[in-house]
Amino acid sequence: MRIDIMDLQDTVKLDKDKIKRHAEKALKALGEEEAELSLLFVNDSYIKRLNHKYRGIDSKTDVLAFPMREGEGLSKDSPILGDLAISIETAKREAKKRKSPFQKELDLYLAHGILHLLGYDDEDPGDRKKMQVKEAQLVEAM
Repeated sequence: MRIDIMDLQDTVKLDKDKIKRHAEKALKALGEEEAELSLLFVNDSYIKRLNHKYRGIDSKTDVLAFPMREGEGLSKDSPILGDLAISIETAKREAKKRKSPFQKELDLYLAHGILHLLGYDDEDPGDRKKMQVKEAQLVEAM
């Protein structure tokens, strides 16, 4: 398993070893022991630019997933899952709003993004519910 982390934000000092361990536990729980994953931690303005550039949506978001196993190119059997961009400012703000620990919010974003990389979708209510159940299981496994 390979997990690359790039931290481009200065809102929160991140424990990269803990993040890596949590990502490994989530991937293992999903049967993705050989997976390769890139994590990019950014601020709100950076993720807003990414969201606009790649999705045509001019607003900030919490997590962006860039799957590598979809479309042409890599096969579904490739160990390369893709890239996640996570807004640390949003995670910090939402954790405060929910009165939840920051790490739990970050774990939720990590789980959410990994599930998107694996093809889970949250556009319609039925799919969203399935995804939320799986997210909760993954956060528990972390």
